[in-house]
Amino acid sequence: MEKSIWDAGPLLARVEDFSQPIRTFECDVPQDWIDFNGHLNEARYLECFSYGSDALMQLIGCDQAYIKCGKSYFTVETHIQHLGEVGLGEPIYVETQILQAAGKKLHVYHFLFHETGDGQDPILLATGEQLLLHVDLATRKTSIPEDDLLEKMQKYGNLHKDLPIPEGVGRAIGQRR
Repeated sequence: MEKSIWDAGPLLARVEDFSQPIRTFECDVPQDWIDFNGHLNEARYLECFSYGSDALMQLIGCDQAYIKCGKSYFTVETHIQHLGEVGLGEPIYVETQILQAAGKKLHVYHFLFHETGDGQDPILLATGEQLLLHVDLATRKTSIPEDDLLEKMQKYGNLHKDLPIPEGVGRAIGQRR
């Protein structure tokens, strides 16, 4: 993407209801995201979820200033389910649900949708479950977030606590033996 993820602020500014999964990223699928099969490359699904996590970081206050002070979040685990395909130029967006926001842990679930524009419901293309841990960048060890960030993280997490747990949370690779 030509823009830095730090330019995502205006997207979040358009969110009116933070008690629902938050739209954290959107774009039209660019040419360099298409693979040899003519659809979105599998690595780009993770990229979309990464942009979603980064936008959520900004929302809770883990922005460039916070990181310059030596604190941040690291993603320690990700699980992606590829459910559909999308082609060149098609509009896609990510919605993010906070599953847990407590102490050092931030557990999120991303949904990647294709907006068809034909009046039909959007098509769910993929889900991405991520566990992020807060770290002290000097020691590279987990640490409790600063009070302001922790307060914001818990505020948004509390807004999502009554949402249904998405199908697939905690899922491992599905293969029968």
